[in-house]
Amino acid sequence: MRLVTLNLSFKQTEATDPIRAYAEEKIVPTIQKFAHHDTEAHMVLKVEKLRHLAEISFHVDGHDFACHSESDDMYTSIDRLNSTLAEQLRRHKDKLTRH
Repeated sequence: MRLVTLNLSFKQTEATDPIRAYAEEKIVPTIQKFAHHDTEAHMVLKVEKLRHLAEISFHVDGHDFACHSESDDMYTSIDRLNSTLAEQLRRHKDKLTRH
């Protein structure tokens, strides 16, 4: 199994263990599903007034990926980020398999 290291940073919000665990539980399997090598991903969770933002960036298989999501709840932002990330990785895989 490929190793995915998720480096989490928190800005203007408290780094709670439940949010950290939830982010790892959602994001790591998504990246593992599509990555062919060990990968290091950088994720930033931040709060700006009422906006909860989740951003991720990583480099895998010679390509850079970056996504972001925002909502009024951090868990929702992480879920939306995961959906966007999965779609981006799926499109990339489809493009590679068609050529």
